[in-house]
Order: sequence, then structure tokens, then C-alpha cells
Amino acid sequence: MDISAKIDDRAVTALLNRLQKRVSNMSPLMNRIGAFYERRVLENFSAESAPDGTPWKPLAQDTMMMGLAKKKGFRKNGGLSARGKRYIQGKKILRESGDLEGSIHFQADKLSVTIGSSGSIPYAAIQQMGGQAGRGKKVTIPARPYLAMNSGDGLALAEQDRTWIMNMVREEMASWE
Repeated sequence: MDISAKIDDRAVTALLNRLQKRVSNMSPLMNRIGAFYERRVLENFSAESAPDGTPWKPLAQDTMMMGLAKKKGFRKNGGLSARGKRYIQGKKILRESGDLEGSIHFQADKLSVTIGSSGSIPYAAIQQMGGQAGRGKKVTIPARPYLAMNSGDGLALAEQDRTWIMNMVREEMASWE
């Protein structure tokens, strides 16, 4: 003998219907996550550090010397001019022109969010991951992660960022009830 039951609980059915609609279009949450993470990436530029707080490697002496020469930061006797001193005091890592920092943006859709640099910045990847650059690949650029942390061949969120994002997801889910 078979037994079957049909439960007619309109509140549960309504909640399940709302859940189905929300899961198929997570745009509001994806936009919140994107805006949050974009702000965090810009904070990494200001702090000159990776998402986990590890400071970026300082600029190489050769890089500083080339910048000083380009900015005419030397006196005729070889000492630093006032312009050269200002250059050294104000020099920020990965912020020579501001192009890389200014290219950071996110794109959200119904089910995902992507954050990164626009394709117009050819040096974005080498700054993020480090490697050989320049003519003949003779210059070693240290990794200065500004996006999620490098993790082997991929990227992983820093623990603090993961916690913030998981809290946003939990808040969103709590609003479904």
C-alpha cells in the first residue's frame, strides 16, 4: 500500500518561489561584492601592499635612478635637486601615472562578478604576478599583488576579504526569509 501526502503550505511555497527568483538573478549581491572588492583593491594601492597586508617590495635602485634622471632630479654636481628630493619623497609603487590603479573595475551579472584591470594596461599582469620583463627579459619584476592573492597558478582571496564577502552572502540570504 502506497502512502502519499501533499502539504499545502503557502508560506513555504512563497519562500521557495522567492528563493528560486533570487538565485537565478544575484545581480544586487554581485554588484555589492564587486563594489566592495574594487574598494579593497584601491586600498591595496594606497597602502602599497597585497590583499593580506604584506608590503610590496620597494622599487629597485635602478628604477629610482631612471625616474630621477627623467625628472631632471640631479644637480650638475651630481647631488639631488629640490625636484629630485620631491620625486623620491613622493614616489609611490605602481602609481607612476595612475593608469593601472585607474583601470581597476568590476563587472557583475546575474551569477558572477569579475574584477581586474582593463585590457589597455599591458603591464598589469607582470605587476600582479612578477616575472621577467624588458628587452631580452633581463629585468626581474617582483610580484606586487593588488588583486586577490597569488596562489600557485591561480588567485585566492585573502582571508579578511573572504570573511567580508561571506558575511555579505549571509546577509543577503537572511533577507530572503
